[in-house]
Amino acid sequence: MTTRLAIPAVWATLILGLLLTFGCGGKKEQGNDLYRLVVTYPPQTSSALQVPITAEIPPGFDPAGQDWEVVPAEGAPATAAAAVQFTGRGQLIFLWRPPASDSQTRQTFTLRRREPAQTLFEFDSVSAERLVIRENGSPAIGYVYGMHLADGVPEDRRRASYFHPLWTPAEQVISDDFPEDHYHHRGIFWAWPQVFVGADTLSLWDIRGVKQQFERWLVRETGPVFARLGARNGWYTDSGKRIVDERVWVTVYRGSELGRIMDFELSWEATEEPVGIQGSANIKGYGGFSLRFAPFEEPVITTSGGVQSDDSNRVPFAWADLSARFGGSDEYAGAAIFDHKDNIDFPNGWCLRHYGFSGIAWPGIEPYWLEAGKPLRARYRVWVHSGNAEAGEVSAAYRSWSEPLSAQFTVK
Repeated sequence: MTTRLAIPAVWATLILGLLLTFGCGGKKEQGNDLYRLVVTYPPQTSSALQVPITAEIPPGFDPAGQDWEVVPAEGAPATAAAAVQFTGRGQLIFLWRPPASDSQTRQTFTLRRREPAQTLFEFDSVSAERLVIRENGSPAIGYVYGMHLADGVPEDRRRASYFHPLWTPAEQVISDDFPEDHYHHRGIFWAWPQVFVGADTLSLWDIRGVKQQFERWLVRETGPVFARLGARNGWYTDSGKRIVDERVWVTVYRGSELGRIMDFELSWEATEEPVGIQGSANIKGYGGFSLRFAPFEEPVITTSGGVQSDDSNRVPFAWADLSARFGGSDEYAGAAIFDHKDNIDFPNGWCLRHYGFSGIAWPGIEPYWLEAGKPLRARYRVWVHSGNAEAGEVSAAYRSWSEPLSAQFTVK
């Protein structure tokens, strides 16, 4: 007769769990031993620029609510590491400085757990009208979501749904709001002088007959790499009719001494009848994604076509930068707007003014009609930098966006 040893179910479960963890590639070994990330760099002209690198999370990988980082597998100091932040889109993102090279290069990283760290970003409700995104306590950008009016400004200039102030990583404000020469200019904003609704012609640009109003938050996400803010707004006529559904997202990345990246994603959709948007009625065609700069001295406008000595209307460029000495400073700083290659009519024309305005003039002198069920989407990047366009690596910063880095996981 053979004697059998009966193993209680609870012990069987425990043994199985240990086998899965230590012998079958369980979560304990996921980061350190199993996953490598291979990043492909196109030829780079700069080694000082810190750029976001995005990768799809491999099947079966579970961050498990822990903190993670990537470290170079070889060719870099053992202390070199970059914090990783996971998104709700099944991706991870980290910041890295690609090496300067005349040819395509590759670098391998290992994904591993790291000690818990404080979240670098936070949302600060500085008033009932404004939310500020801060990095390590320092302000990066404000979002005006409540109907705001500056002292001494006519009531009909009251507005919401725009970004101001805009700070450099050195905490210098470089955007303006309610400037005396154009009360309707407002930090980073998007608006059109002609909005067609039925037989009416309204103006979101100077807030005549239609205005943007905040409705609710879509996302407020923070972490060690970026902060992401999303809002849902509506375009309302003076009679209270909601004619357009607007969605706004901004991703603010960790800054460096050189600068900070901010990515904007916008969408608009008519709620019922078609709504037309168009630039100014004159040949200038201004209206679209815009930035009004704070007072400065010695401005220089640089574009993908070179330095612009004169103001210009509807001349197409991939990007445009304005750099100057702000607030009496002896040092230059600036901000560049990048037009995404997937945006309609890329490269678009611009309205560029040396008094302190930079805007993508889209759709220009012809209307574009928003329709219900067919959202219009647009993407822009704002690169806030120290120095002028050359010192601020604006051209290299644009290239890092127009030619995004390729990153893939491999299993060891």
